[in-house]
Amino acid sequence: MSANQPCSAPPALPQIASYFRASVPALARVVGGRPAIYLDSPNGTQMPEPVLRAMSDYIRHGMANRHGEFLTSEETEASIHRARRAVADLLGSGSAPVVFGQNMTSLAFALATALARDWSAPGLVVVSEIDHRANVDPWASVACDHGLEVAWLPVDPETVSLDLTQLDRLVAPGTSLVAVSLAANAVGSVQDVRAVTARAHEVGAIAIVDAVHAVPHLPVNMQTLGADVLLCSAYKFFGPHIGIMAVEGDLLDRVRTLKVAPAPLSGPEKAETGSQNHEAIVGLAATIAYLEGLGGGDSPAARLHDSMLRIQRYEDQLVAQMVEGLADIPGLRIYRAPDPRPKTPTVAFTVRGKSPVAITRYCGDRGVLLTHGDFYATILAERVGVAAQGGWIRAGMAPYITPEDVDYALATISAASQA
Repeated sequence: MSANQPCSAPPALPQIASYFRASVPALARVVGGRPAIYLDSPNGTQMPEPVLRAMSDYIRHGMANRHGEFLTSEETEASIHRARRAVADLLGSGSAPVVFGQNMTSLAFALATALARDWSAPGLVVVSEIDHRANVDPWASVACDHGLEVAWLPVDPETVSLDLTQLDRLVAPGTSLVAVSLAANAVGSVQDVRAVTARAHEVGAIAIVDAVHAVPHLPVNMQTLGADVLLCSAYKFFGPHIGIMAVEGDLLDRVRTLKVAPAPLSGPEKAETGSQNHEAIVGLAATIAYLEGLGGGDSPAARLHDSMLRIQRYEDQLVAQMVEGLADIPGLRIYRAPDPRPKTPTVAFTVRGKSPVAITRYCGDRGVLLTHGDFYATILAERVGVAAQGGWIRAGMAPYITPEDVDYALATISAASQA
């Protein structure tokens, strides 16, 4: 079966890891005398072979820029259109224009700069204490530059989730924009985004949703979420380094983007400055086709939804095993939203008397690749009291991880805590 074609009989949950492990070359990498266990997936995932091959084939068979009346240029045009359609199927964004860019952060800064050209004081921008700074600083910095106030949706340190009890007060009439993440990249908490976007629309504000950490782990539907703008990054879900921004309705047409004069006045190209990373766009389409191949259904969108449900259920099993094992390690504290709050399979923790750097270095030398730090969620790190000690240690599940990998990782973390 080609990994780019939908399965006629989708694999059962125990086969999900096999589907990925059979096609991800990086899993053969040996670190510390054993195959690497990539628990650094919240920082970025490994690429399947069909994605690598699609990018290589595009380069090897002849690249070209757009708008040419010859074969390779036409192939580039077709690849871009194919990728936009695939993104719409993955994100449930319907007819919303899909913009490509260097990364999510760059797209957010570009959009913020464009939106702010029409902002003037008095006004208000609302951001979140739980978010990665990429979904804070673009909006907050241009707000300050234009004399708008900035308000913060607070985090509850006990649940490491947003406290929305003051939502109606904070998102007040006169608010220009509200930005929130669907899932917190540092600790995995999934937010009640629909409540935030609904309130934003009640007061006439634009609702921005950062879905970077959510898209790899659960089905995402931009329309159901009520997002006017949804941002994500392909390298978080087995693809190349490229940013994605879907913009609802006519918002993009109304935004005065900074662009060269010949660029279109409407559609996604008005926000795509300069030539795009065409090989990465080809790889993005191949990534989504690969994910589609895991699911069942009568349309690409249905197969992708089913695929993400299957991945979510498998990763939930892995993270339950990880949390249970970590809870048995003396001196280890887990920072994770309590049940039944929804969460991604990401676990942040600290070890009493040990720096996050020391733990991750010990584990990394033995083939268990964990990340450490505040993960750009600086306000959250301050609120829960880990900033001064170097942040957290973070383990993130991916569908190419196995239960055996988790067992070895737990034994290694336990040994690191006692070293």
